[in-house]
Amino acid sequence: MKKKRVLTVAAAVLNLAAGIGVGAYAASNFGTQADPLVAKSYLDQTVTPKLQAQFNAALDEKVQLMEQQISSASSGLGFTVVTLSGGQTLKGGPGSEIILRSGTATVNGSLSDVTDGAALASGAVLAANHLCMAVAQGDGVKAGSAATVLVRGAYTVS
Repeated sequence: MKKKRVLTVAAAVLNLAAGIGVGAYAASNFGTQADPLVAKSYLDQTVTPKLQAQFNAALDEKVQLMEQQISSASSGLGFTVVTLSGGQTLKGGPGSEIILRSGTATVNGSLSDVTDGAALASGAVLAANHLCMAVAQGDGVKAGSAATVLVRGAYTVS
């Protein structure tokens, strides 16, 4: 029994010595000149500003790219002012939008009056400031007198 007690105490001392040895080794090998610990001030003053600068540069680049894409996409979204003299015909492509702003004009082909929700047949008088849409290729308006129209989409004047 005495032998068992001596062995138990020896094992406990050996475990304690091993724990102290591993702890001392770990403490002596971390934070050395070859493997330094990182200080919070180093992170705050050096690493964080560099990371923020890289992030901001990448973000600015993406924002510029998106602004260019938006401006190029939206440049084709506006209306074009077209002035027609008496007898001239504006022919639009399918889905072209036409708004009579001044003068008189009649429908040439078939238009859909989006403002009233009505279909306009050929020869119908176009109402001022109504948004009309060309149904098929070549549909449009014929000016009775000098007329100004706003057009969005493909069109030709003859």
